[in-house]
Amino acid sequence: MSNYQSRGTGPRPAVRFPAAEAPQDRLPTVHSMGRLIGTEFASLVEAADAGDRCVSGSVLYDPNAQPPRFPGAVALGIGLSLSGKRFRQRLEDLKEAGYVALVYKANGASDERLREVARAAGIALFRAADSTPWNQLAEIIDAAIAPHRSSGRTLVDIRPGDLFDLANTVAALAGGAIAIADPEQTILAYSTLPDQPIDETRRNSILRLHVPQTEQNDLDYRRVHAAVDVVDVETEEPGLRRCAIAIRAGDSVLGSLWLLTAAASIGGDTARVMREAANVAALHLLHRRTAFVSNLTRQVDLVKPLLFEPARAELAALKLGISSTSVRIAALSSWPLQPGPGALQTLQSRLRLFDIVRTSCAVRLPTAVCGLADNIVYVVLPQADDSLHRFHQEAILRVVQNAARLLSIPVVAGIGAPAALSKLEQSRTGAEAVLGELIRDLDEGRISPQSGGVVADRELLGSRLHLRQIVMDLQKAGHLPGEYATKIAEYDAEHKTSFEETLRTHLDAGRNAIEAAKKLGLHVNTVRYRLSRIEPLFGIDLDDPETRLLVWLQLWARHN
Repeated sequence: MSNYQSRGTGPRPAVRFPAAEAPQDRLPTVHSMGRLIGTEFASLVEAADAGDRCVSGSVLYDPNAQPPRFPGAVALGIGLSLSGKRFRQRLEDLKEAGYVALVYKANGASDERLREVARAAGIALFRAADSTPWNQLAEIIDAAIAPHRSSGRTLVDIRPGDLFDLANTVAALAGGAIAIADPEQTILAYSTLPDQPIDETRRNSILRLHVPQTEQNDLDYRRVHAAVDVVDVETEEPGLRRCAIAIRAGDSVLGSLWLLTAAASIGGDTARVMREAANVAALHLLHRRTAFVSNLTRQVDLVKPLLFEPARAELAALKLGISSTSVRIAALSSWPLQPGPGALQTLQSRLRLFDIVRTSCAVRLPTAVCGLADNIVYVVLPQADDSLHRFHQEAILRVVQNAARLLSIPVVAGIGAPAALSKLEQSRTGAEAVLGELIRDLDEGRISPQSGGVVADRELLGSRLHLRQIVMDLQKAGHLPGEYATKIAEYDAEHKTSFEETLRTHLDAGRNAIEAAKKLGLHVNTVRYRLSRIEPLFGIDLDDPETRLLVWLQLWARHN
């Protein structure tokens, strides 16, 4: 398993001061964290004797590694198995390192034993909803840890780019629930204060990290983006009021700020708070965009030589922090490729897929490096030995499923074979070949977009991929399309006949005329008559096995 120890370069508190120096009443307790997170995301199922202890940060925890010391931390147990026999030692290690709670997902399994051991160890337990992504849980916990109502902070005190902190501060000032969205209605951040109002739109938006795609929501967003001040928006539930304001930098709309609150609590300062918040949010979004583009450009610039320039691969790997001797490439793309939109829309679609994949990999595959070229997102998987192959495949499947859900279109991934850095191009081209085959399978209905078949490697695809590469080599050498297939196709076009379809189906059916007739929807005598005309018309001896092989290969190549 990959080593999930912390996000970034090490464990970090979500607050701006070291946990040991923080006034204890400015940090939430385990009990208050349970209220702040919200039961739709994670429930406090066991407080043990840690309920009143303060929480100072969160750490992505690897059950197979010794946890780093972090007093007051909450461990996110990604990949924690509830059937293991080392629960007690793991929880004691966490307690020794200063941790106060563990977050886990039951995924339908019994967690009674884990809760018993936690009570004995004095560690609190949060059971996360199976559908909530780990990175989203980490963001919610970190946002909840930052002090709010009691701190007396203002909008200008917020760290640049910390949109969750901004959402919580605005929510405290406005007395409601805040959401910040980009122009494409993706939710960038939302407030996590206790006792906030919520309706179905906010609930679905947070869970999907995207506003539900309805005609009314599109109309509301267009109204907000076109207005220069706060706009009132209808809500589904009586007694609640929603208003929003566009976040601008000059004439450019960077996003929008949304407030949901009880109608009776609306005060005269609400519009003023929203206007001030929109001005501050513009600075945060610009900071976030600048940091994102800078990191994105650097990563893309380094991944390209790693994948496409063998002479520079080792230097690029060194700069990216890849030291593994064996690396595997995964190639991902959305389907259909949608050639219709303009260049700007196509670029935005590619960048969004890339951003989703990068975010997912940060949680599921933290040692992976992502790149983007043309329509393909590449994931570089270090330490690609046989023992990790299944883990990589399952993790990429989860990444693909998450991207498909957020983009609302199918996403597929081809995985290449392990290769040394100097021969990484072979893994990339292999992944691209598998990806191309999967796209054809989706296009022709051979696999379902919702199935696990949207992720595959050469071994899973079997002989078809090998055959296609043989055909491509023969085509490049000028041996295909062959004489037999060309002659039959020309005859069918001129005489409006179906000899090519009949012969191909007959050969695919193992020369079983009855089976071929069923597939063609014809009487078996019709099929036999057509087959009897093959040799007189085209000079093809179907009794000769080598001739049959050659004809079948030519016909297969024409249709694949």
